[in-house]
Amino acid sequence: MAKRGLYLFFFVFFLNWGFWQPCAHAFMIVDKDFFWASPNLTQVQLVQSKQDSKSQRSKKARPIEELSYNSYFDQKGAHPPYLFLKPLKEGDLLVAKIKDGHLLLRKAGRRIPLGLPSFPQGASPVPSYLLSTPNGKWILVVYPYYLHQEKENRYLTEVYTDRGARVATYDNLPTHVSASNPDLLVSPERTGCCGSLKWSIRCYLPEPASVTELNCPEGFCGDVLFTKLGDNGTFLMVQEIVGRVGEIGASMQTNFYMVENDGRLSTSGKAPYAIRDPKLNQQKWEFLSPFAISNLISIDPLFEKDGWGILFDIGAQRSTFELKSTYKDPAPSIVFLLPKDPSVNAKKGVVKVKGNHLGTLPILGVTHPGQVRFEVSFESDRQEIVEKEIKFDVVNIIMF
Repeated sequence: MAKRGLYLFFFVFFLNWGFWQPCAHAFMIVDKDFFWASPNLTQVQLVQSKQDSKSQRSKKARPIEELSYNSYFDQKGAHPPYLFLKPLKEGDLLVAKIKDGHLLLRKAGRRIPLGLPSFPQGASPVPSYLLSTPNGKWILVVYPYYLHQEKENRYLTEVYTDRGARVATYDNLPTHVSASNPDLLVSPERTGCCGSLKWSIRCYLPEPASVTELNCPEGFCGDVLFTKLGDNGTFLMVQEIVGRVGEIGASMQTNFYMVENDGRLSTSGKAPYAIRDPKLNQQKWEFLSPFAISNLISIDPLFEKDGWGILFDIGAQRSTFELKSTYKDPAPSIVFLLPKDPSVNAKKGVVKVKGNHLGTLPILGVTHPGQVRFEVSFESDRQEIVEKEIKFDVVNIIMF
């Protein structure tokens, strides 16, 4: 019954939402719920004929959320198969090879000197190797190295044409090529685990050199959906940025990206949500936001409106939202203000911003990204004045 009431709240909220526009660096306390969506992500009522509706039901596939990393892994024990990608293959020695610090291209009859790239301080390089696209058009010289400080294997990459022209350099490693565009290199990279998990999805166009990179912050990555809408259609990327602090509450920001087959970001939107709930359990947290990937049913082009219709199933209520154009401005930032010593009575820390009383620690709030000056007073007459940079597209956790 409580769950049904929560979904009813969401439905009423959708019908009445407004866009949060505080003054610069205003700090809003979240006592219960906070929700915001980028202006180009709006609820719509789609009129569908009975015949179209029946046709859609007859060919209805599984909800698209079942292709997300978490959902697919839970069902299959493996990551989703990216059938729309082809892996880059090990370089064909009959076409090209590395010898004596040179790239030898037999087809072009060229011998190109390879200068050692500039590795970060503390890096230990290992021998370089070659990759190539299935059609042999692009040849990648890969320089792996181990970064001791980060305890990670990393890469520098140079891209050459099959005629020997160097067209691009990257400080990471393309791993795939689009099955429908042999000129588009792709890298869906998942590194770390548990508290240090990080997702980076990159689309590279070697000529002219460009990269579309979509990241979620390390340690705050939720579920990720990466798929392609049709063989020659658009790439869909949905990322969750999640934060949870026990006995306070949680937040989830969902970012939507549509990347065209040429690697161009054509559409994007953002929707952060936060809830103050000291008793929030794991199951409720995973379905926390109305825009969680777990609530996503489908996404289809709206040809007459030049946008995308995104269908969500929020309990018994289905709602469709229209996503148009790109939203490049920062979304409101979620901020958790916590005492350094949780055993100390949190009420001893009173927080102010620009003379405005926010309340006592711990605090869950929302503000614009940028520098914010916090004044914290304790019962012991000790005061702290701390200036912090509030970042966007992350979960900001600040301790006093």
